[in-house]
Amino acid sequence: MTDRTELDQQIWQAYEHAYHARDTAAFLALYDPGVVRAGGPAKTASDHSALAADTAAWFAELADRGDDVAIAFRFTERIAGNGTASERGVYRLTATRADGERKVLHGRFHVFSRRVGGRWRIVADYDSDEGGTVTAEDYDAALALDDDSAWPSGRPPVE
Repeated sequence: MTDRTELDQQIWQAYEHAYHARDTAAFLALYDPGVVRAGGPAKTASDHSALAADTAAWFAELADRGDDVAIAFRFTERIAGNGTASERGVYRLTATRADGERKVLHGRFHVFSRRVGGRWRIVADYDSDEGGTVTAEDYDAALALDDDSAWPSGRPPVE
């Protein structure tokens, strides 16, 4: 299995699924216990325990209100080798309130991951909406998960 296939399955597809399902345990399993998480709407830096508390509270709040949330990723750069990866891109966050009101937000991300015990885990995670300047056009211009041209060589690495 290639690094890309593993990263796609173990990080990006799992992230989208856990987020949409508001599954705190599955979401936190994506992260290394020593993760550094920075940015976001609050422009903060935190560790795994703060990420866990914030995620659990937010997912519970969404569930209590009956709101739905989904996230999707597109890429501007994907680099992997020797059990490490750096991936940058644009995300689209779609929030749908219980009453049907829908809001779509975009931002940029940069994630560093490491293969630990045969599984990929996020070790550093940064995102920013860059003052609300990231757009749907930025998202659409980035490359889909299965687009090999996001890799430096135009094809995914094999380890």
